[in-house]
Amino acid sequence: MGISINYYTLLSKVVLKEPHPSDYPGLLPSFDPNAFASRDGSFYRAESLLTYVNRAIARLESELEVKEDSPAIERKDFRFLADKKIRAIAERDYLEIQRAHIAQCWKSVIILAGSLIEAILTDCLTQKKREAQSATAAPAGKKTLEVWDLSQLINVAVELKLVTSSVEKLSHSVREYRNIVHPGNEVRKQLVFGQEEARIALEVLHIVHRDLSQ
Repeated sequence: MGISINYYTLLSKVVLKEPHPSDYPGLLPSFDPNAFASRDGSFYRAESLLTYVNRAIARLESELEVKEDSPAIERKDFRFLADKKIRAIAERDYLEIQRAHIAQCWKSVIILAGSLIEAILTDCLTQKKREAQSATAAPAGKKTLEVWDLSQLINVAVELKLVTSSVEKLSHSVREYRNIVHPGNEVRKQLVFGQEEARIALEVLHIVHRDLSQ
């Protein structure tokens, strides 16, 4: 299978033009048009060109991929959590939240941050179960903390002074995180979320972590 010279000339100008040395130095594999030409130079081999394109794309994707050790990714200490399994999940999900934020996946950030805040507060309130259950903000008839929703967990944690009141004030964009999991709820309740809501969700998570890790 070959490509005519005219078509290849257009292709090389639009897609396969070798970048200027100042553009991504050393990133793309070197491009020599003669390496893809037939013996008589009348056409270019499409298979070879596609191989080059695939190699170039692979290098670009590898360069753009966010690594765990990237300066943009931060690890946090969750040793204040009593449940070792929850601790491992928290460490994993915190990295995932940051990747989602970098990728501008705002819905994912809100859902992951909300679920992580809920897990953290449930663990910490369980360590003070008696005080939590007798708190004024504790939901009536719900003795099991695992069935409390995020709003109830936040209200009790604020009342017990485990977290600052700023968590309660800023948490509105996170409290409905369960509802946006399902598109139907998102449509029926006309839920709106974006970069700002994701930023606030991440900020609330950071405040909760700061307050409980001290």
